[in-house]
Amino acid sequence: MKEIKPVGAAISVWPNGVKCMAHLGMGDIMETFGGPLRRMAYRDFRSGENMTQFSLAPLIERTGSRPCPVSRAELQREMLDYWGRDSVQFGKRVTRCEEDADGVTVWFTDGSSASGDLLIAADGSHSALRPWVLGFTPQRRYAGYVNWNGLVEIDEALAPGDQWTTFVGEASASR
Repeated sequence: MKEIKPVGAAISVWPNGVKCMAHLGMGDIMETFGGPLRRMAYRDFRSGENMTQFSLAPLIERTGSRPCPVSRAELQREMLDYWGRDSVQFGKRVTRCEEDADGVTVWFTDGSSASGDLLIAADGSHSALRPWVLGFTPQRRYAGYVNWNGLVEIDEALAPGDQWTTFVGEASASR
């Protein structure tokens, strides 16, 4: 990523991610900016009828944490403020990484490197780190669906405010 841009709407940080954020000292950020998420529902996009609806209580009880849908732009801004803008470098492309007893080192296409205790492999769908994490290079394949996410003001007439609602349907695109 070359720079922080206000792109995307929201992302879902699930319980393990919320726990990691808390472990890194950012638990308050997740609580402040993470919306309430207690249920999920799938609805028919034409009729609006529920196809299925379920509580996330078993997941929350089992993991000890709740999922947090957050605005991508707000989360990025808060993380930059928390860690310090000077600590974040943009426009880097990973070429390789190595782990040893002292931590992990990653090398970039510009010839520079960085070392630390932890490497978060969040380098996108064309990840250079995925084979290192998995131990093999997976074959990418189209799964046959497209997902569009949006972030809207809560409207109780459409869905309860603590429910993640997905409208499901078939569509086609003309060229």
